[in-house]
Amino acid sequence: MPPLTSPLRDTIRRILHNRSAVIGLIMISILILVALLADVIATHPPNQSMLDVPGEAVPGVRLPTKPPCIGLLGCPDPQHFMGLDLNGRDVFSRIVHGTRVSLLVGVSVVAFSVTVGTLIGLVAGFFGGWVDDLLMRSMDVLLAFPSLLLAIAIVTAAGPGLQNALLAIGIVSLPIYARLTRASVLSAKEMEYVIAGRAIGAGPLRLMFLNILPNVLTPLIVQATLGIGTAVIETAGLSFLGLGQQPPDPEWGQMLSESRAYVFTAPHMVFFPGIAITFCVLGFNLLGDGLRDALDPRLRGVT
Repeated sequence: MPPLTSPLRDTIRRILHNRSAVIGLIMISILILVALLADVIATHPPNQSMLDVPGEAVPGVRLPTKPPCIGLLGCPDPQHFMGLDLNGRDVFSRIVHGTRVSLLVGVSVVAFSVTVGTLIGLVAGFFGGWVDDLLMRSMDVLLAFPSLLLAIAIVTAAGPGLQNALLAIGIVSLPIYARLTRASVLSAKEMEYVIAGRAIGAGPLRLMFLNILPNVLTPLIVQATLGIGTAVIETAGLSFLGLGQQPPDPEWGQMLSESRAYVFTAPHMVFFPGIAITFCVLGFNLLGDGLRDALDPRLRGVT
């Protein structure tokens, strides 16, 4: 007897056989574990300065901007895997705790954008006419502005802070999901199962949310995965400009902003936050590409 199969099981199997998706999953899993175990992994409190800690000051060594010091590599001083920043805080601990902020930012922004954008695109594509024109022209207005500049304008008007930065990035991301959903709905609503639903008297809400929406989720899932990486970059950019996460709480873009004048004198303060951002964005991009290859039948040669 052949083994039982299901669409979900087949999809999981294709994802696990895709090298990009597997590498992305591993990278994202590492980030999630670091975020969940940040209090355990971090060697010091993220906002604690070592200036007044007994035993940290070593004769002949300037404590602020101290370079990385690892005992296994022969460093006799107190260990700081990624060195200290301008205020004598442990860079490793701040990057570990900053992982929580970046993942929270990415997931929150995408959850908001996907929910609102999908609803807008679903309504616009299903009803068409003046409803479609009104909603899509509103999205075109948002697309007329560069996303980062529009986000800066929104945060400037609302006030700097992580919550306002999340809202701004979520708003500028709406057109992507709205237009993607609308395009999928325009094709799906002409399919036989939707026509059959109309024939048996199904209402608009049932047709939209039970018949059409489940069949247009594939491109949204891929775009949402890629959108998390984009949200992390944009949040880091706002924090770099002083409009996102406010001191002293750690955030990767803010850490880059604080150390931008010390690229040559203390490169570790720039290098490690930059590597963290790159690792996070690369993980979500690899997963998104793998999901696209696994979920899109055209890329699998299925007709």
